[in-house]
Amino acid sequence: MALERAPEICVEVLSPSNSKPEMEEKRALYFEAGAQEVWICELDGKMEFYTADLSAASRLCPMFPGQL
Repeated sequence: MALERAPEICVEVLSPSNSKPEMEEKRALYFEAGAQEVWICELDGKMEFYTADLSAASRLCPMFPGQL
């Protein structure tokens, strides 16, 4: 069964084949579907947190580390 609405937080783990335009499109689609935040885990473990206003940290989980 497909979800009709995105969860509050959507997480993407990058792979070497992901392009920047592809990730920007996915991020926009998550927000359009109702996500409040999009987290992207880069290949080196660095986390990027996005809200509608491109915040540098998670507002929903402010204690989540920026590096894994």
